[in-house]
Amino acid sequence: MRARAIPQPRPVRGLDLLAKVAASAVPVLASPIDQLRHDGRRILDQASGHKEPPFTDRAVGPRPLTPLAEVSVVSALLPGTLGERLRQLGRDLDMVRQRLRGNPPKATIDRPKRTRLAATPAPRKAIRPRPVVVTRVVRETPDAVSLFLTEEDGSPFEFVAGQFLSFDVEVDGEVHRRAYSLATPPLDGRDAHVTIKRVDGGRVSNHLNDHAEAGMSLRVLGPSGAFTLEPDGCAQHLVLIAGGSGITPIAAIAEMALEAAPHARVTLLYGNRGETDVIFRERFDALAVRHPDRFRVEHVLESPSAAWTGARGRLDGPTTMERLAALGHTDAGCAYYVCGPSGMMDAVREALLESGVDAGRIHEERFSRPEARTDGAVELGAHTVTLKADGRSLEVVTDGQTILEAGLAAGLDMPFSCAMGGCAACKVKVTSGHVVMEEPNCLTRAERDEGYVLACVGRAGSPCTVEVER
Repeated sequence: MRARAIPQPRPVRGLDLLAKVAASAVPVLASPIDQLRHDGRRILDQASGHKEPPFTDRAVGPRPLTPLAEVSVVSALLPGTLGERLRQLGRDLDMVRQRLRGNPPKATIDRPKRTRLAATPAPRKAIRPRPVVVTRVVRETPDAVSLFLTEEDGSPFEFVAGQFLSFDVEVDGEVHRRAYSLATPPLDGRDAHVTIKRVDGGRVSNHLNDHAEAGMSLRVLGPSGAFTLEPDGCAQHLVLIAGGSGITPIAAIAEMALEAAPHARVTLLYGNRGETDVIFRERFDALAVRHPDRFRVEHVLESPSAAWTGARGRLDGPTTMERLAALGHTDAGCAYYVCGPSGMMDAVREALLESGVDAGRIHEERFSRPEARTDGAVELGAHTVTLKADGRSLEVVTDGQTILEAGLAAGLDMPFSCAMGGCAACKVKVTSGHVVMEEPNCLTRAERDEGYVLACVGRAGSPCTVEVER
């Protein structure tokens, strides 16, 4: 296998030197100055017609800017060979310092595993979950457990950071479907796992917290979901906001951005009730040590102990904006990723929009238990549904079935993935009649206005015609 080339930093320019001088003069403003430097270089690139390749380029990847901490005004002003020797001397001295501190360099360098972007799954003729095996169980907090998984045939998981799996779990003789996000990015050396937090009245989450063990077999669909990094690259600055178990996809996205996009910075706000509720605390501490200039995490606790010295309060809209301001955050084209309880997400979204953030830069992941969903007040009965796909029409009679279930039972290939309203892989268009969907689900307001519904949680409320798009 041929090794992938390592992208080299771009040459130091006048703007980099100016930013270095300014950051040295006012260290407390180093982070916003660095952001302005990146923005300035981007504007200059656009003005000159220069364009760096996106980080997903398979050949080499982007050439990141030299980290501000490594910019040397003296070496940049010296002739090329002498300047490079001085820079190398600085790197050697830094390595010596790290060794003296007990932090020797790693023998190997982690490289991002090549992954495919999320795509609509190939059509299947039935909703058949596949078996996976729990290889080990890790207790993250008193109320949260991580299940490390492998495919039953031993093949590696194929997924994108931020996606989730749909689990069919039998509890007391009844099968329940639940969605749990993969909490790790698809990088070499990282084992795929989901982290499940106990919730009041949660039959599946409590069952797995109490009874999951190594060797246990589970059945899953997916991976599914579009709560992932932008396919054409990564924003200069990601602002990640999570509450409780909403940290699981956020953690995967944070680590993927730090590893796959050397130029990106990540700020994480994470809200919990108390210290013992914080999931992945040591993991985030390690990331902060590894990427001191690119990763910042702030924990906001609602009911901490008297010994807690960090931020306090409920992570709602005002608290989010207050904490971002305290961190010196400026909205310079940032991408925002939000996941957590619905109330928190609604409040954070409203606060971001009021502050001037464009809605297109706010990415959200919302989950709900199927039992908590509603299907409206329409009387569901036996209705004829005309399914149109690939130039053919097929009539099926539904009697409370979902459109997906009815179509698959009639032999029509229909695309789907999570089968619980969370990924939109089964999106179809209603051209006549009425379809009732369980709420909430992942369809946007614009998609609903155009007549789209999700076949996996949509049922006929009258005779109707549905177009199945490929």
